[in-house]
Amino acid sequence: MSFLFVYFLGNTVSFAQSTLDQLWEVKAIDTTNYTPAYLGNGIIGFKSLKSGLGAERVVINGLYDRSAIGDNVRLINYFNPMNLNLTFKDKSDLEFGSKVSNWQQSLNLKEAILTTSYSYGGILNVKSEMLALRNLPMTTMGIYEFTALADTEFTIKNVMKMPDRSNSSSIYKPYANYGLYRLGNSSKEKIAVMSAGFPTESGTDCVAGANTYFFNGHSPEIKYTKLDNNNQQCAFTIKLKKGEKFSFTILSAFTHSRFTKDVYNDAVRICSKDYNLGYSKLVASHKLEWEKLWKNDIEIDGDNEAQIDVRLGLYSLYSSITNGFELSIPPCGLAETGWGGHIFWDAELWMYPALLVMKPDFAQSMIDFRFNTLNQAKNRAAQFGYKGAMYPWESDLHGNECTPISYKLDMNEHHVTADVAIAAWNYYQVTKNKLWLKEKGFPIIKEVADFWVSRAEKDEKGLYHIKNVVGPDEYFEDVDDDAFTNGAVKVVLDAAIKSAKLINKEEDAMWTDVLNNIVILKHKDGYTLQNAQYTGQKIKQADVNLLAFPLEYITDKKQIEADLKFYEPKIDPNGPSMSYSVLATSYARLEATDKAYQLFQKSYQPNRKPPFGFISEKPRKSASVFCTGYGGMLQTVLFGFAGMNINEKGLYQNKANLPSNWKKLTIKREGKKDIICVK
Repeated sequence: MSFLFVYFLGNTVSFAQSTLDQLWEVKAIDTTNYTPAYLGNGIIGFKSLKSGLGAERVVINGLYDRSAIGDNVRLINYFNPMNLNLTFKDKSDLEFGSKVSNWQQSLNLKEAILTTSYSYGGILNVKSEMLALRNLPMTTMGIYEFTALADTEFTIKNVMKMPDRSNSSSIYKPYANYGLYRLGNSSKEKIAVMSAGFPTESGTDCVAGANTYFFNGHSPEIKYTKLDNNNQQCAFTIKLKKGEKFSFTILSAFTHSRFTKDVYNDAVRICSKDYNLGYSKLVASHKLEWEKLWKNDIEIDGDNEAQIDVRLGLYSLYSSITNGFELSIPPCGLAETGWGGHIFWDAELWMYPALLVMKPDFAQSMIDFRFNTLNQAKNRAAQFGYKGAMYPWESDLHGNECTPISYKLDMNEHHVTADVAIAAWNYYQVTKNKLWLKEKGFPIIKEVADFWVSRAEKDEKGLYHIKNVVGPDEYFEDVDDDAFTNGAVKVVLDAAIKSAKLINKEEDAMWTDVLNNIVILKHKDGYTLQNAQYTGQKIKQADVNLLAFPLEYITDKKQIEADLKFYEPKIDPNGPSMSYSVLATSYARLEATDKAYQLFQKSYQPNRKPPFGFISEKPRKSASVFCTGYGGMLQTVLFGFAGMNINEKGLYQNKANLPSNWKKLTIKREGKKDIICVK
């Protein structure tokens, strides 16, 4: 099969003639302003190096650690055993720079493989393939091939570095080892494994990793060196005559004490899984898993640029989550630890809805994560004098508030609590899984409803207000009656009443009282007022407009148009990208497709970074890969252009409203009939 090659230069993009089944590959030929490619499998994520000889940084999901000094809590990102160094016989190292020619990288979205190739100094052709194995989610793989352009000799070094934990008082002790392990009692073959383990910075947990090597044909002698207490190395020397090739593969395994209590040994066990079957078997299984994933795809006929960008969005979300661990997705997935890799409202409001349509099992993982942290949310509510459950603005694995107090002490961005309950209700509405609703969904919705009843204040007229909050527009802090917050509360209380009836649970009369009497403010000029203190200033991101979509609290066409007209010019063009996707969705539903398409493009195109086109949070240099923005963009396609909707009827389609240049839009979901939208 041939692939389309896409060249990103700045924020422009050009395409060759292609069919839909060819729009799977992004190719880079220029390292100017290089922003790495992202590969992930839901547990391990990493960004590419220009050289193709490892990873810029590795992020390990499921384990947060607090700095010994300070209040910074983050996903683990300080262990990277993947990288290679090449040293030639004259003691010079392969350095990516002027000696590199004919460089190119291509990211195959369909198979989630990054291929790098180039010539080095007239001596060597280098080729690599990097993978985060989907079939073995605790591992990554690098496949390397070196072709001699002249007689040459070089040494390949794989260094495993550990942070210095010599002063740690942890029960976990630093450990570095190299061994030859038999695959079984009857096996004569032994495999070489270099492994390491060490306590986290706080000392409360342990991280471990292991590398093993597959050789094609000739197996060189591996020389192991303990460089110092924190660094070890496996190296082997290769001699090639002109035209000869040498290839090998590294499998890197990672684990930590939140996944297993036998951290050191399990790293080695994972590393050796199916070693006897060969690395090609692992690669084939990886490709098969991605083939299954892509049975859930979005096809756009008539707009190649949008097609590849939408697939980049799906690819980024799919790369950031997997089944079996009940984890959610941070704003940048596992590409980097922007915002500490914490779980925000980004998960429920922006990424979750697209996955609920495309991959409901991934959406279940995200909402089950919130169920698993419900008890801590109840504890937090009690600590602050409220009833029910109050979810943190920035959550770690256990539901602790991880927003650094050095950044913001007064955390009143409480709408995240409503966002979680709305996600739980929508999961039930789509799946109709009443057992899940009874066991997990309703407990979340009920406790969140009770929180908002205790959070609301009743005035002398019998109206309810929610005061001293921060809405999505974070430029205005500690305001009263934020439109989105109050609207989300209404949706939650309505969900609590309906879900209680579905499973024969008792309703709290206060849910109805607050639902019917909580205020949504309106300006005398007809638009919905963002909050009681708002006087028309620039806003960071959409707030009021979220009441039309995704909340669907405001349904009157004239009111939606008035709010769109007033707030669109107020949005900071240098703010997060998601606002324009919300506006685009509403305009598409209003059948203003030209305006919708313009805003759809504005929601991500200015944020694309060369050479692969992954988006960042903002148009300027900022955190990437911004999965939150991809979630917003995908919602425009699904809930705007395709006309999808979620309510008590389930997931269904209203009228599709395609952009003028789109001939056909197809939503493909495994095991379900394709949703086909045509003009």
